[in-house]
Amino acid sequence: MSQIHQAKRPLFKKYFEDPLVGLVVGAICGLLWLLPLPVARKMGYGIGRIIYPFARRRNKIALKNMSVGLPDKTDAEKREIVKKMWCHFGMLFAESAHGSEILKQSRRENMELVRAAQKTGKGGFICTAHFGGWEFDVAKLVGPDFHLNPVYRKANNPWLNKILFERRPGVKIPKGTAGARLMLETLNKGDFIAILCDQKLREGMEVPFFGKPAMTATAMISLAMKKQAPIFMVKGVRGKDNIYTFSVVKQLEIPKGLDYQETLKAAMTDVNNIYWDWIKQNPEQYLWIHRRFEKSFYEE
Repeated sequence: MSQIHQAKRPLFKKYFEDPLVGLVVGAICGLLWLLPLPVARKMGYGIGRIIYPFARRRNKIALKNMSVGLPDKTDAEKREIVKKMWCHFGMLFAESAHGSEILKQSRRENMELVRAAQKTGKGGFICTAHFGGWEFDVAKLVGPDFHLNPVYRKANNPWLNKILFERRPGVKIPKGTAGARLMLETLNKGDFIAILCDQKLREGMEVPFFGKPAMTATAMISLAMKKQAPIFMVKGVRGKDNIYTFSVVKQLEIPKGLDYQETLKAAMTDVNNIYWDWIKQNPEQYLWIHRRFEKSFYEE
């Protein structure tokens, strides 16, 4: 979000609501950090259970998305998934205060693929979705000399932005034109970029998501083609024991023999299909509450 947009926030939000929300969230984060991990996790689970019945608008969006993404599920099954989703992300919020401990406990698979690519000096992308343990700094699982630079959207509330985003390691790359330049600079240095491509954008191109056209960012594919940089699809899945398994699922293959626009669409279709695979296996670990499709779809 641009500084111009942020400057237009209502005075009540800017001077009262924003700092109040920031102080409350900051206090909760501090408490979670002080608590032992199992207790913090239970607290996060409870927060998710409390949020669920009050988040009616977001729940409605989630159920609408599931009508496309999980068409074989009954209404009761979908509502249960939404409830479990809130509990999962409540726990994830709590666990983020114990990131180092979570990563020490975690299982990891195929990280050597990224380590080998790092040695080429071309940089690359770690691509994931708002799924599972996406909040954790998986760079630490690759190696002590491996760093990730996250692409992110600034929170509307600048207090939350400082608490939740600015504390993260690496160069923070904002979405938009300025971010595209920073991504190019990062690749030129031989560094890696962490990116999530599962949310709707005004720009980009229409690419099937759950088989339904959705506006999708293509900058990752474009830059990877330009710099011959690898793209690794990485997921972190919570197990029944609350231990995460972080996996390099595959290195994305960019199609050859197509024109530029067809290549972008084919590669991003592959990305979206990989996401769908993950989500169908663990639907309660996906953040269903964003409007992924056109606004009219949610008004039907």
